[in-house]
Amino acid sequence: MSGTSGIRATTRLAMALCGVVGALMAASAFASASPSGLNGSFQVHFPKGHPASNAPCAPDAFCGVGSVVGYGKATITILDETFSEIPGSPCFDTTSVEAIDPLSGAGELVLDELGTFCPPGRSGDSHAGPSSYGHPGHWRRTYTVNGGESSGVFAGATGSGRADFDSAGGVGTWKIRGSLTLTG
Repeated sequence: MSGTSGIRATTRLAMALCGVVGALMAASAFASASPSGLNGSFQVHFPKGHPASNAPCAPDAFCGVGSVVGYGKATITILDETFSEIPGSPCFDTTSVEAIDPLSGAGELVLDELGTFCPPGRSGDSHAGPSSYGHPGHWRRTYTVNGGESSGVFAGATGSGRADFDSAGGVGTWKIRGSLTLTG
């Protein structure tokens, strides 16, 4: 290789490397600015004859224990919930405010939810007493992250997705799936 062609080849290689490094830096910046997912699952156990309770949840809270991808073990607590009958249907319109609290102390993520509650089949029309055990049900909701009420790393966060809850017998299971964008 002659001196001039060697310099050109080295210059082209350096420019190509700069292009690759620049592309990687842009991809990294885009990834950190893009919404990340919210993916969690939780369970609550209803001991027969006792109120719902799972440690480390407060005994007087409707709370489940599980985990959130990227944040580890966490609890989910229903802070507020409403039900309104849907005329001519065994289902109810529902609203809910739920808080997800990673056990790491990263903060609290507050979700505002809107959807329906339906008992499967005609189980809502049964003649079982109000204290019978294991009322099954399906809550199908969409959530919106309430960044103003959230705290810690979740303060100011945005996002939306699905927040479904199924109960049968002595177990209830939450599945949370959607977007979550942190501001910090």
